[in-house]
Amino acid sequence: MNRAPSMNGHSTESVRARGGYDAFFAPVDEQAAAAPSQGPVAQEANTSASVEPSDGGTPDYSAAGSEVPAPPRAVERGDRFEGAGSVSATSAAARPAAETRYPNQTWSAQEPGAATAAPPVPQPPARTSTATPRFTAAAENASAAWESANSAENPRATEQPGAGLPAPRVPERAAYDTAGRAEVLPVALTSADLLADIAAARRAQLKSQSGMRGALNKVGFNLGLSPAEQRTEHRRGRIRRQLTSTYQIAVISVKGGVGRTTVTAALGSTFAVLRPDRVVAIDGNPDFGDLPTRTKRHPYGLTLRDLAQAGNLDAFSAVHSFTSINEADLAVIASPWNTEATEALSGQEYTSAVEVLRRHYNLVIVDCGTGVLDSVTNTVLRTSDAVVVVTPATVGGVKGAVATLNWLNSHGMHHLIAKSIISIVHHQAARPTVEVDQIEKLFSSAQRPTRIVPYDAHLAEGGEVDLRLLDGDTALAFEELAASLADGFPSYPAATGDRGGWR
Repeated sequence: MNRAPSMNGHSTESVRARGGYDAFFAPVDEQAAAAPSQGPVAQEANTSASVEPSDGGTPDYSAAGSEVPAPPRAVERGDRFEGAGSVSATSAAARPAAETRYPNQTWSAQEPGAATAAPPVPQPPARTSTATPRFTAAAENASAAWESANSAENPRATEQPGAGLPAPRVPERAAYDTAGRAEVLPVALTSADLLADIAAARRAQLKSQSGMRGALNKVGFNLGLSPAEQRTEHRRGRIRRQLTSTYQIAVISVKGGVGRTTVTAALGSTFAVLRPDRVVAIDGNPDFGDLPTRTKRHPYGLTLRDLAQAGNLDAFSAVHSFTSINEADLAVIASPWNTEATEALSGQEYTSAVEVLRRHYNLVIVDCGTGVLDSVTNTVLRTSDAVVVVTPATVGGVKGAVATLNWLNSHGMHHLIAKSIISIVHHQAARPTVEVDQIEKLFSSAQRPTRIVPYDAHLAEGGEVDLRLLDGDTALAFEELAASLADGFPSYPAATGDRGGWR
């Protein structure tokens, strides 16, 4: 058949532009009105305008010039999707017709300067489709993928001068005013006292192990320490006071047989069993010293003289080999006196030996002889930091203790008097013949503290002193004596100026 095709009253140009059934069924009046005004800008607006009706029916393409929308183009900076059924156009020419057709749609246009600054990105060829277009947020992702593929195929198109988009704007960091910043908690609410009160609310406590409290705790109760046990913990904490330098204590009495060596052995063992550092007891009696008899004899008979004459004593193990250790971990160095000795221990030998011991031991306790005028005892007193004056609960013993203090005062050892403690020892189980209260009052008038050591059957045996065999009152008395001496320990190096050691 050679007849001319029917164009349903449309012009040839419009049929060529549209083609197919779209051109045939399009209204003639809109076709005629839209054909002369078609241009690059209007066509772009027509293809980008939303044609989806708000009632969900069949979309109307007449507002877009009766053209089938092309695949999604690259999203410009001025484009902005504001929900389903709304799209932003980059051309202001297409807005009047679109706003007339769809008054409920939201439209936003790019700035004029921004729209004309960059040339349009090449679009992919138009493709005819009968599917219902839906420009939502998914269209933006599809257009971005299309633009990436197009840029990869045509790299020169993106390298043209001026074709790149402006660099994204990086937000500046906000400036914070630290001077006027409010505190989370005021200083008054974070004080040490307040935090201590908070911590003390549910603090774990030690359980009592003795007395009625200890008996109740064994059947399921949770009772804390009794007042007596709390005092014990406090007293032992004083004994464990830290030492910043070597501290030397001399146990002295000008009268023999008063219990000086026994006090030295028990006091040294108390310090050794309660303190974490090293404690050594020295038998400084140049005559007949029996400190090893009350503590522990050396297995090879080494003495203080052997230590003074030995060499290469830089290592602690080398020095430790000259000592004997009792059950309380107290190191003991014996006196060189024996039945075959022809020369007594001299002050020079004592100085050489103690100089080595001071490098390895923190606490040194010396059992002095009765003669305060011999060179060894004089050297011990002049290098000591505190003294324990031992006296029995007798009139003769009290006279000897007073004479000892007077001798120290007359020889310029005022620092020892200031740190001296009087130990009153009971040698008999019966009540003494003198009033002990009067003896304490006598020494308290001289502002000197006293500690009473009660009679103990284990100490009266005359053998090795074992703290585990002492009565409770006797062990408590030696702990009180040790705590009183520990109260005089220097707490920092600057406090060593009032010491009497090595002047």
